[in-house]
Amino acid sequence: MNLIELFEELKINKSHILVFSPEDIMRVEKQVNVEKKINPEIDAKTSENLILALKEYKEELLFVISNRILFNFFTHSNLPKDSFLNYKKTVSDEKIKYFIALFLAEDLISFFSIKLSENTSEKFKKLDALLDLKKYFPEEAIYQMSLLVFSKLDLTLSQLAALNISEPSNIIYIQHKTFYDLLSHFASIELDQKMDSLMTLVVRFHKKKTDNVFFISVIKSMASYNAFGELLNQALVKNRAILVQLEEDKEQDKIYLVVKIIAVILFLLFAFSKIQWF
Repeated sequence: MNLIELFEELKINKSHILVFSPEDIMRVEKQVNVEKKINPEIDAKTSENLILALKEYKEELLFVISNRILFNFFTHSNLPKDSFLNYKKTVSDEKIKYFIALFLAEDLISFFSIKLSENTSEKFKKLDALLDLKKYFPEEAIYQMSLLVFSKLDLTLSQLAALNISEPSNIIYIQHKTFYDLLSHFASIELDQKMDSLMTLVVRFHKKKTDNVFFISVIKSMASYNAFGELLNQALVKNRAILVQLEEDKEQDKIYLVVKIIAVILFLLFAFSKIQWF
């Protein structure tokens, strides 16, 4: 249990944090001691951290628990917007970054790793939203998260390179647009190189079987990656445009064929009606 989870467990009034008195803090300490006896997940270090945060980092703590994305991430919740205070930040980005480094960095990396491994579009979308706040994260945490992302892409490339079936069930997440939105937060020369390798493999599979829905979906979604280099951006967007054009051409061909068939049927019906029967 981390500091934010403990805060929520104790049902502390969020709106009173900035005016917490020494007496209020003492009451929280007593409440924590009672909870520790009945909840083994509450450890001494987390308890000490909460009290320290209430004493010396009130504004930073209030910012984190008032931010829907951060609060839900650290508490594994999904509370709606109307559950949060309309709090205007009064503390610097650097102080928030220090607060997270001091109390929440390990959970930030650990929870990120867990959600990244779940391979669902929904989880990628939430991590993308989380990384929109990365200006509040310590550099070391961002670096560790980038290593997790790079490692995942390396594994994807190795599995795809060894593929001998048409649709890989273990890496179906590469068809999600949200996966590439997430990758964009770590765009660099190194990641661009990995994405270029992925593009090469995916295009190769598509050429072998052009009607494969999975690889068509992957190529379209890859265009959502905001590359470090403009040439890769152009290549990804061009690939998607080609597929979209092909689909439009096929649709036009279908429409033309249907119209042609209808015209033939109408002609035959008209001709049949003119036949003289004896």
